[in-house]
Amino acid sequence: MIHDLFLRRYPNQIYWGDRPTPAMQRLFIQVAHIVFTDVAPAMRLDQGFFKAVHDALARELGQGRLFDAPTYDAVCGEFLTETYDLWKDRHGTADTFLKARLSLIELLFRGIQDRVSKRPSASAQSGGVPLLSRSPSPAPESNENEAAVAEAVRELNNRFRQAAMGLHYHNGLIQFAQDELTDERTAEPCWTILRDPKWANVDRELKEAIDRADGARADAAFHAAKALESTIKIISDDQRWTTGRERGAANYIDNLVSQKNGRFMETWEGEMLRAFFVHVRNPHGHGAGSQPPPTLTDHQTAWAIETAMSWIKSLIRRL
Repeated sequence: MIHDLFLRRYPNQIYWGDRPTPAMQRLFIQVAHIVFTDVAPAMRLDQGFFKAVHDALARELGQGRLFDAPTYDAVCGEFLTETYDLWKDRHGTADTFLKARLSLIELLFRGIQDRVSKRPSASAQSGGVPLLSRSPSPAPESNENEAAVAEAVRELNNRFRQAAMGLHYHNGLIQFAQDELTDERTAEPCWTILRDPKWANVDRELKEAIDRADGARADAAFHAAKALESTIKIISDDQRWTTGRERGAANYIDNLVSQKNGRFMETWEGEMLRAFFVHVRNPHGHGAGSQPPPTLTDHQTAWAIETAMSWIKSLIRRL
């Protein structure tokens, strides 16, 4: 199967230095401490876990064993912390070297988060086989493990900030970060909420929006609006306000504004949401005909994604 990894999502060159900076090299060592010192012993991660991570990355790189070490946890650890050497052909450019290690971090944290939740992997959500095969766990994961993993993710993102890499990990993916204040107050709380399997479609569309924005694709805001629309529909369905006669987002917004349903949101909020769909989603959801295709500037796209995330976080927290 094809794995959704950082190196596949960002095939074009993103790092132009001739070697990773010392801060980047420290980051990989610090991440190794997080995984192998903090998380692995607490969660009793076995060789089957690390073999699955290794095999997924090796397949995408088109390689055999990634490092000459006796055990798979050692292979992953040595590969992650290896120092870049321009004269080693297998290292490739600094760009490919970094992408491979970031992809390994994705796989490690994705697998760890899957261990402590019932959420299916990204591949399973789309109908494929699970991204990482899970070896039997000796006991159900505890709330203590969930807290430890949440803290590990927080530290990982803080380490990304310290290394000035402009990256953010959330729910199985490393993507380019927003500004620090937006990440802390909007993005991180939003991604935490979306770990619940109920919001899987919302999570998927938001990630798609960010990927498309990173690739300067014109329809990034459209996917952000789809994530927001899915949120509104799920809330309406869960609260049993959906009648079956709804024909679009506006009708679902009516369900949330309705006085009969307890005024889940105020009328003025409903008007703001309708305007978002009219001006952001609808132009991209229909053919342009003889008119120029709709476009948003990079700043407008970033605003649309951040606005969608803010609404999603706000609406779900009201439940």
